[in-house]
Amino acid sequence: MQPMNYRNNKYYFIGLSLILVIMACKEVSPRKKELKENIGKTINLNTFRTVQQANKTLYFEEFRKNHKYISIVFLQNNCNPCYPKFIQWQQKMDIINTSDDYTVLFIILGKSYSEFMAKVLDIKFIEDKFYTVMDPEGEFLENNKDIPQWIIDSSVLIDEENKIKMVGEPFATPEMTKLFHETCKK
Repeated sequence: MQPMNYRNNKYYFIGLSLILVIMACKEVSPRKKELKENIGKTINLNTFRTVQQANKTLYFEEFRKNHKYISIVFLQNNCNPCYPKFIQWQQKMDIINTSDDYTVLFIILGKSYSEFMAKVLDIKFIEDKFYTVMDPEGEFLENNKDIPQWIIDSSVLIDEENKIKMVGEPFATPEMTKLFHETCKK
């Protein structure tokens, strides 16, 4: 048996290391895997009969017919990070141009829209330009328990069939804004 040459041994370990790095990079993280598995799933919105836009109430079917794409933003009353998130959506959606068949629907786990808005207005005066549904019994989460909570909490863009097309805030990064515009043009 010949002794192993140090130089060959060194290249062997470098090659092996590169193969391991390449293989490790191809593994999909559990979150990315969950994300891929949930794109195309249907969000269940069947429990909602009406939506509110500021002081105006609409039947859900009428609202749905007017909007091909909807960002669903799930929030909770008595949730301190939820109020700034609501404000951020109101402000940032003005910056990225959207089509007339797109809107935002806030689904708020809680009983009182006015109580939620009072806490928002304590932070900053903001005009509520989008639609809201109050969900006092938590039916939205119950009806969508096959979708991971972190995905729902991240907000989802749905199409006219209520299928998830995108997860995340469309204004989060330039790449997300580009993906949002490409998705809504289809």
